[in-house]
Amino acid sequence: MARCSFHPNVETELTCGECGRAICPKEMVATPVGYKCPVCARPPRGTRVQLKPKQLAGALGFAAAAGVVGGVLLGAFGFGFFGLILGFMWGGLTAEAAHRGSGGHRGGAVTTIAIIAVLAGAAASWALALTFGFGGLRILTLIAAVVGAASDTAAWWARR
Repeated sequence: MARCSFHPNVETELTCGECGRAICPKEMVATPVGYKCPVCARPPRGTRVQLKPKQLAGALGFAAAAGVVGGVLLGAFGFGFFGLILGFMWGGLTAEAAHRGSGGHRGGAVTTIAIIAVLAGAAASWALALTFGFGGLRILTLIAAVVGAASDTAAWWARR
């Protein structure tokens, strides 16, 4: 009986469907074409996409514009209870701006950019409120915006 390639003290009759390595039930990974070892089941390097500098700059620019404009507008007009709903929408629109600015990428980096842009918009709103004495963004609106920015990407991952 063969021994597992990853746990030499475990005997097994299972083999990887791709490379033929002996694997124990603890190491086998179910795929649409059968069981594979963890090495063969790992996605190819090309599927783990990283943002290029140009895409990162586009995401930063679009998200910053949406974040600051939205924060200043929401801070200037307040909107009372509707500020929560508008804050959530502002966060989602900022995340969408980051997504489009990056050339269609989603994920941790783009979500982080969107959340930072929302926080920058809140800072701009509070700075204008202190300088000119009007309005200012409410904390609950900011929290709703951060949730909106994060949930935009979470919803996309769920649809995937």
